[in-house]
Amino acid sequence: MKSKIFIYTITILIITIIQCTVLDYIRVYNVKPDLMIVFVIAVALLRGNVEGAAIGFVMGLLHDVISGKILGFYSLLGLYLGLIIGSVNKRLYRENFLVIIFFTFISSIAYEGGVYFLSTLTNGNADFVYAFKALILPEAVYNSIASIIIYILVIKMNYRFEDVGKTTRKY
Repeated sequence: MKSKIFIYTITILIITIIQCTVLDYIRVYNVKPDLMIVFVIAVALLRGNVEGAAIGFVMGLLHDVISGKILGFYSLLGLYLGLIIGSVNKRLYRENFLVIIFFTFISSIAYEGGVYFLSTLTNGNADFVYAFKALILPEAVYNSIASIIIYILVIKMNYRFEDVGKTTRKY
């Protein structure tokens, strides 16, 4: 259990650092992938809704702290994203890459659409069609491509967690 928390903490910190520094230079059409969402989706698919919700909350909280806006906005969205995606994981063959690409694409559209809708709700000027074509859809495609790399990392972590769980069980 302690090693799992340690590995998650290190992975979350590395993904957050990469998200805030390196990915600003790797923009395509002024859109960068959101590795935090991709990591939450991958963990939720492989580990279930409890770990997905916990990782989603922590990643969202880090996103709130980094963005400097309302504290709790992204953390609640990440929590719900991990909870919803994690509740589907028992019904799928989870180690198929098409599953992660599909769920990342759909979840990115829903997540970023929700962020855009809730952000512009206070401003009053919403051009959802432009935002969908120029921001949400390209980011969903970019996240789907990045999900393959993140998913390989999470699969290796999952195998390690299962191996540790098998060796520490006492029958």
